[in-house]
Amino acid sequence: MKLDIIFDNIIYTLQRYGGISVVWNELLSRAREDTDLQVTELDYVEKLSPRFMERYRIPAYQASTPTIFHSSYFRVLPQQGVHNVTTVHDLTYHFYRQGLAKAVHLWEEERAIRHSEAVICVSENTKRDLLRLYPGVQEENVQVIYNGVSDVFCPIPSVEKKGFLLYVGNTQAAYKRYDVAQRVAQLTGLELVTAADVTQAQLNRMYNEALCLLYPSDYEGFGLPIIEAQRAGCPVIAQRASSIPEIIGAEGLTVKHDTPERMAQEMADIVRQLQSRSTQAIIAAGMKNAERFSWDTMYKHVKQVYENIYHNNHL
Repeated sequence: MKLDIIFDNIIYTLQRYGGISVVWNELLSRAREDTDLQVTELDYVEKLSPRFMERYRIPAYQASTPTIFHSSYFRVLPQQGVHNVTTVHDLTYHFYRQGLAKAVHLWEEERAIRHSEAVICVSENTKRDLLRLYPGVQEENVQVIYNGVSDVFCPIPSVEKKGFLLYVGNTQAAYKRYDVAQRVAQLTGLELVTAADVTQAQLNRMYNEALCLLYPSDYEGFGLPIIEAQRAGCPVIAQRASSIPEIIGAEGLTVKHDTPERMAQEMADIVRQLQSRSTQAIIAAGMKNAERFSWDTMYKHVKQVYENIYHNNHL
């Protein structure tokens, strides 16, 4: 019997190029080709007409049961015979948002987590945060499944290093610490290039051209750019915070200071070292670390979550 899975593609109404969309793309592409699955997609970009505030609403869909409902962004389908799965990519709203936006998001997030039979976290740090923020959630229902990294990210022998500093991420979110990246550029006299709304192929070329990736973020659920850059042969300098040490690896270049200025100073010192010394060992260590992460492995573990739900419920 095939596993009946409903994939809720609501994330594409919110973003097309962000990290969550990347993860969802990789999951969907494999599920569509998996002959063990009967896949239904709720697509609000190409097929369905979204209602007002659709992202916060119960999907207007009557499922044939039994089935599994897996949303790309904190939605559940509360119908008898539907088994919900939620992926938690990060918990930033708890720490870095205020006011109505925070209240509404946390209401949606808690509803999804507490009404899901299985919760997937993308790092051990995210799992620890979730269990602390949501007392009563059973740890055995929470599983860590790491993200992967695309084969698109790889060294390009024909590309010459241009020696700029690369920043990948939201420049407006204060916790991403774009201000620190800007200060590092000032201290070193190097150009800071920001990647936004680019294809993976374009981003890979930027990784190949850059001296290094600056990743001074205070908080990450996972931190995809870290392993993308490492796989492409680009050194990464990151803040030693949240999930970053878990993802960047034991030999990763990390700093930790109590002020943005001191963090920028130490990052700038490491940048100067990269300019003056061979980066071969750093690049090799990064590429080796990136081998720990695979989209195929991610999909295998997510599929196992689906299979366990079917087995545990005797479906």
